[in-house]
Amino acid sequence: MQNPMLVDPEMKEIVDSFLLETKEILEKLDVDLMLLEKSPDDADLLNRIFRSFHTIKGTSGFLGLEKLPEVTHKCEDILNKLRKGEIKLNLSLMDGIILGYDTIKTLLRVIEVEKNEEIEVENVISTLVGLLENLNGDNQEETAINKVVETNILEENIVEFSETELVNTEVVVEKQVTEVVKETSAKTTNTETKKSENTIRVDVDRLDALLNIASEIVLGRNRLAQLNSQYSLDNEGSQFAKDLGDATKQIDLMTSELQLVVMKLRMIKIGKVFNRFPRVVRDMCKDLNKEVELIINGEETEVDKNLIEEINDPLVHLIRNSIDHGVEAPDVREAKGKKRKGTVILSAEHEGNNIAIKVIDDGKGIDPEMIKEKAIAKGFISREKAKELSRQEALNLIFHPGFSTAEVVTNVSGRGVGMDVVKTNVSKLRGTIAIESEIGKGTTMILRLPLTLAIISGMIVKSHGQAFVIPLHSVIEVLRVSTDDVKTVNGKEVVNLRDTILPVVSLNELINHNGNGHDNSQWQYIVEVGIAEKRFGIKVDELIGQQEVVIKSLGEYLGKIDGIAGSSIMGDGTVIIILDINELFNKLRNKIES
Repeated sequence: MQNPMLVDPEMKEIVDSFLLETKEILEKLDVDLMLLEKSPDDADLLNRIFRSFHTIKGTSGFLGLEKLPEVTHKCEDILNKLRKGEIKLNLSLMDGIILGYDTIKTLLRVIEVEKNEEIEVENVISTLVGLLENLNGDNQEETAINKVVETNILEENIVEFSETELVNTEVVVEKQVTEVVKETSAKTTNTETKKSENTIRVDVDRLDALLNIASEIVLGRNRLAQLNSQYSLDNEGSQFAKDLGDATKQIDLMTSELQLVVMKLRMIKIGKVFNRFPRVVRDMCKDLNKEVELIINGEETEVDKNLIEEINDPLVHLIRNSIDHGVEAPDVREAKGKKRKGTVILSAEHEGNNIAIKVIDDGKGIDPEMIKEKAIAKGFISREKAKELSRQEALNLIFHPGFSTAEVVTNVSGRGVGMDVVKTNVSKLRGTIAIESEIGKGTTMILRLPLTLAIISGMIVKSHGQAFVIPLHSVIEVLRVSTDDVKTVNGKEVVNLRDTILPVVSLNELINHNGNGHDNSQWQYIVEVGIAEKRFGIKVDELIGQQEVVIKSLGEYLGKIDGIAGSSIMGDGTVIIILDINELFNKLRNKIES
């Protein structure tokens, strides 16, 4: 049965605000609870966590909820005793607080979707109560001693504070002077007020609408630039041509700045995703009896909000694989001369218009020969083909659907579902994934993703009169070679590029499957593209130049077409196709290797 207050139209704004603010509190709590396990004596941290639970309890009680305040209150009881020094944090208590936290998250999801609290929480509450009762018996003598010590230190300078004052006031007690009470409530309140006045919450749909408008302005800017170019050629030296040129430059500048501002509005720190993983690592270490320290770098790096929502699942797979398959058990590591506790590094940094996310472990590394044997055993490749594979090609076999190195199927691994999903999801984001590994030293997984999914820099080329956009992040270099330099080896076209052989294929053939369409020109343009460690050349008829383009979907009628990421509109109003190099890579590979 739905809670009447939760479905009351007049309460909708209040309920929505409660859900939003509680989610934000829980996100911060997730990080703080992991910090607490490492720093159990941090008084400021304990107070901050206590306040978070206290806030959830108060606001949920105002809405007439029952189970959420009850669970929160029991967690609050434990934290209150911890911050007062009456009990010490141990593994059982930490597990109990996390159990309460997880239950609160589950309750919040049910409240949001079902508008009720109809889930069982009695076992959780009894567990939390039992933890306190057991600890009270164990710590009774210690607590009495602590009270005597505190009395001796404070002597006559004992000041009692209400719960609110304890939350907002720091108390510093020194032995040789009377107590110094440092009130921080006013300062904290003023700081928070100023901060809240400088920020507003904006619905994501409004940001999307603003981005769409900015995208259309980019198209208009491109159209104006083309018209200005044509008019200037026909009327060079005229005053109107000069004025039109100046106006075009100004609009070009303002459009670029508007585009930058709008994109920044949608940017979110990647720490929003990264901060979820300390908990993932903690839970996995308990399940697998391993010891792993997670180090997070670059959490301030900003990426588009849509990208944030999509990279969580791939990163979960990579982190889980690093702990399960990479980092060895503590005894095994010790026998190898390593530290018992393994290390997993999760980092992010900007690389031009891309973001590079790395998952690095100091585990056993990936053995290419073992990967080959697994692939042969599963029938993915023949033994003859395996002998021809390079080290990097062997490592890339782990992305094959159904591939797994686990000996036993568990709830963590062994089902052959994981790395192929990672690659698929990364490809959908127009990104790439690469592997670097050294046996006995560890493995590095590198994701490279565009900073935004709406506007890209592209190289415009033509093939048989049709214009195409090749995303610039995939372009390594552009070659202009003589047609005589394009050789044929085993029926496949190649060029000799600085003592390396570069396979090439005609863009027209790749897209339309109707032959190379060779012309009689002396020169041939080749765009070298790169996917991970692979390099291929795409033959085109003409190079138009580099330009920022707005990605438009092909619509429901056309749907998804392999090898095409979308379309855009040129300055003259013509539609141009944007290539999906990740998907074309598979066509290129199949064509060249067949």
